[in-house]
Amino acid sequence: MKTTKYIIIILVTFVLTGCTRDNFLDFQPKGKVIPSKIEEFRALLDQVEPDPNVNFTQGFGTHHDFTIIASDNYLLTEQARASFGISPEEINLYLFKEQISTENGDDNNWIRYYNQIYVANVVLEGLKTVENGTPEAIAEVRADASLQRAFAYFNLVNIYSVHYNPETADTDLGVPIRDGIELEGADFTRASVAEVYNLILNDINNNIEALPDLQPANLSFRPSKAGAYAFLARVLIYQAKYEEALEAANKGLALKNSLRDINNDPADPRDANVLAYPLAVQDEQLIWFKDSGGFTLVTTPEFYGLYDDNDQRKKWFADARTYFFAEIDNPVLVAHRANNNTNVSLTTADLYLMRAECYARLGNIELANNDLNTLRVNRFKTGTYVPVNITDQDDLIAFVKDEIRREKAMSTLRIFDIKRYNRFDNDNITVTHSFNGETVSITPNSLNWALPIANNYILANPEIEQNPRQ
Repeated sequence: MKTTKYIIIILVTFVLTGCTRDNFLDFQPKGKVIPSKIEEFRALLDQVEPDPNVNFTQGFGTHHDFTIIASDNYLLTEQARASFGISPEEINLYLFKEQISTENGDDNNWIRYYNQIYVANVVLEGLKTVENGTPEAIAEVRADASLQRAFAYFNLVNIYSVHYNPETADTDLGVPIRDGIELEGADFTRASVAEVYNLILNDINNNIEALPDLQPANLSFRPSKAGAYAFLARVLIYQAKYEEALEAANKGLALKNSLRDINNDPADPRDANVLAYPLAVQDEQLIWFKDSGGFTLVTTPEFYGLYDDNDQRKKWFADARTYFFAEIDNPVLVAHRANNNTNVSLTTADLYLMRAECYARLGNIELANNDLNTLRVNRFKTGTYVPVNITDQDDLIAFVKDEIRREKAMSTLRIFDIKRYNRFDNDNITVTHSFNGETVSITPNSLNWALPIANNYILANPEIEQNPRQ
């Protein structure tokens, strides 16, 4: 999903990499264009994808994908490595090594999100002295930058920190908060998890009203009011604030509630037995677009076994022996391949699932079942669906959790969800991975769920404290 670039704005950015503290931002470099008008700040935010010719932004439409490997949904195998290729970093993550990046290597996800935060800060600072634009236009661009910044911090704190715990969040290590745009003398000491969550919530709550209710499909990389409420619901669920999350989900669904009947999704031209995701711009349930890039993923038997035979989502997976001519025994997720739809962000399906979870946790059994059935009837083969009516609260919550896994097959959230289920529900989920003769198990509430920060960032910024390992 690309957008027309109206202006080229070149910025020298510092993203907590191996750059030294002597780096600085020159606001008036000769021959460069520095943003000063509202349309220039808008163009800066509308850089959706990395541009190989312009090296100033990773793009606000980009999203990490690698945490999907750390979950219990998918396998890395020697067969998969031979067929698809697996990077050393992916193997390190799969085995929860003390370092994910290779020696002196970068962490592309750390870079991506701090780059987005820095560019958002440039916009927010520049809008204080913008030369033109109505108050409404300025407020909307400010809201866009704030929501993009909040989204980046949400991913960072959930990748590199232990899960939010209200009893310890004030002291648990979060991630550095990158204030302003000054580079010289910047302090990158890690803020607490609570401080990062407070920033995220402030960026959302202070800006929702300035956003349009919805974005047109071709601009869905921009946040909307519906997207902001969906994002707010997710943040609050991650803090176990279910009543507040329910309110946010209701507000999001009041703005958009259409679901896609996947019986109408196109067949993959490579295999008629596979249902392909539609083009992102044609997905009627899309709210906020973020592109993960997508993996070719081999399922675990436990995960694939969650799908009933009449559940059409089972057709998101293919037999690798016929689809790829690869000697891989387990089904492979391929639904994203035909139309290159690797959106992993927010949809109306997310809103229904989040609302169902909140209803279930708050004891509203009937409404939780209603939301599940509203979603699932659009997922089963036409004429075969039998509505669920789960009356036991614990069973209902467990079913919602499984439904999230089924619906979010390509999502990067599973590792985050495991962390929160272990934290708040005592689900005692242990993830065990084996590869090339090595087996590693990550136990519930292990410190190793907080992934390590690349060593070269700590060498360049020694105030960044490394995550302890177990």
